[in-house]
Amino acid sequence: MRILSLHVAPFARVLAIIYGAYGIIYIPTLLLLNAKQVLLPIGVVAPSLLLSFNFRFPTPTHFLAGVLCSAFAVICYAITGALTGTAAVLAFNLVAKHMGGVEATWVKESAPVDIAPEVI
Repeated sequence: MRILSLHVAPFARVLAIIYGAYGIIYIPTLLLLNAKQVLLPIGVVAPSLLLSFNFRFPTPTHFLAGVLCSAFAVICYAITGALTGTAAVLAFNLVAKHMGGVEATWVKESAPVDIAPEVI
């Protein structure tokens, strides 16, 4: 069996959730490390590829500013995850199309076997 293409939406959705979860811990980590500024990317962020627009602003000093900044971080990182996932799947589909697909094996799950314990 060969994989010739992947669907974009499920992969983009998974990366958006993963990146969004990272965004939840990003601002508290910066506050604990006494960082001077916050950097929030929107775009494609992957190893050896950085095509993003970065929002730079000072670390929040008030509670409400920290909450709003954290919410904005989650949104920015989720958008970045979705864009990165989309770019990754499109790149995979392009390469797989030109190479004739990627070799894969299919594993069929068997039905669960109900084993009753022996009564002595």
